[in-house]
Amino acid sequence: MALYPVFLKLEDRKVLVVGGGAVAEQKIEGVLRSATDVTVVAPEITPRIREWAQQGRLKQVALHFQPGMARGYFLVIAATDSPDVNHAVYAEASADGALCNAVDDIPYCDFYAPALISRGDFQIAVSTGGNSPALAQRVRRELETEFGPEYAAWNGWLGRMRSALRSMLPPGERRKELLHLLAMAQPRKALLNNENGGTHGQHATR
Repeated sequence: MALYPVFLKLEDRKVLVVGGGAVAEQKIEGVLRSATDVTVVAPEITPRIREWAQQGRLKQVALHFQPGMARGYFLVIAATDSPDVNHAVYAEASADGALCNAVDDIPYCDFYAPALISRGDFQIAVSTGGNSPALAQRVRRELETEFGPEYAAWNGWLGRMRSALRSMLPPGERRKELLHLLAMAQPRKALLNNENGGTHGQHATR
């Protein structure tokens, strides 16, 4: 069955990660880009996870997983080195209505974490439906060279131009055409023009 790709809003949503090793650390790093209420259940955690806990970015429950711990969450990630524990986490979280992912265990996943290119709010996600994470990582590396860091500022600028055009022009083909013209510009050149006192958007709207 084909997957339905989405970007989840995790702010103020309860997120649970079971596990405190290197794999859990990788998943937590991705979650912390959006989530503000993260709990980690693990008796031992990596130095980096401990640093996040000390910064107040997550809460640690320094225990092994016990029945009942996966209830009441919006999203749950099972990332221990025990398949039995991961399956137990998945069963409890799913029964409670949460979205759950047991890392690298396709039958026990409601979703897959994609390979991600992140340029601020501009993000590209690559998924192979769990078939080949290595392929997703290869494509991610290729896309990173095509879509460089300048896309973060470029995306923000496009957002401001979109707001301006929506306030100046009524809905319709003209506004849609201008928005597409702006998006087709080269980011480096357009941002340089903007810094020098002009904007590509102003030239495009004439």
